[in-house]
Order: sequence, then C-alpha cells, then structure tokens
Amino acid sequence: MDANALTTAKQTIRKLKKDKAEVLGSTPDRNKLKKLQRQVKLLKRQSRVLAKEKKAEAAATAAAAAAKAAAEKAAAAAKPAEAPAQ
Repeated sequence: MDANALTTAKQTIRKLKKDKAEVLGSTPDRNKLKKLQRQVKLLKRQSRVLAKEKKAEAAATAAAAAAKAAAEKAAAAAKPAEAPAQ
C-alpha cells in the first residue's frame, strides 16, 4: 500500500466536492454532475479499502511488538531464576 494513497484519495474527494458545488452554482449540467458523483463514489470506496488495509497493517505491527515484548519479558524472567540455581 502506498503511504500517501489514502491522503491523496481524500484530497481528490474534497476537490471533486468543490467542483460539484461549482457546477451546481452555475448552470447545473446533469452529465457533469453524474460524472462527478460517480468519481466521488469510486474514490470513497477506494479510501475505505485503503483505510482498512492501513488499520490491518497497524494491528499487525502492534501485535508483533507485543509478542516481542512478551518474549523479552519471559526471557528476562527466566534468567534470574536460573542464576540462583547454579
């Protein structure tokens, strides 16, 4: 996943919404409006997918960090227990 893809999609949605307001302000061209609305709809779908991927990556990273911390904690707890036995 591109790091900036989600941000770019959201910025494009904002731009298209401004364009739509501009078209509505002037003579409302039905074909232009439909085209803009369709583009916004597709970009929103894409941004949802990208956000879901980003959230999954963050969760995987957090889980890996937690597993590493737990392993280090277990290793640290095991070392002092072995020291008095010698």
